[in-house]
Amino acid sequence: MSKADAVFQQFRTAVREQARLPLAVEAYFSGETTPEQTRELESYLKRRIRSLMELLIREDQLPKLEAIADWLNPGLVEDGLDMAIRLKKSEAFVWLLKWKAEHCGFSDRDFTL
Repeated sequence: MSKADAVFQQFRTAVREQARLPLAVEAYFSGETTPEQTRELESYLKRRIRSLMELLIREDQLPKLEAIADWLNPGLVEDGLDMAIRLKKSEAFVWLLKWKAEHCGFSDRDFTL
């Protein structure tokens, strides 16, 4: 049994959400899961996107945050910006701000002088 299989089995059998999310992240981003496992993990993670974002921001996992950029929408990005401020994670804040500028702009702000 590969390490990814072992982590996936731990994910499936874990009872507490606090244990399941990090295991799902580890397995999903390992690149060693089967297509069925990947689909199951992706479905799980997409349903917990705010918790996933907070975990990735808290642990300074910007490459993983970038990898799930397609799952984001403007509301989630606003939540992520608030999380980054609260957690004092400036790199994540800058990346989320850049994502917001590229994908939806700042129509809610007036920057005229």
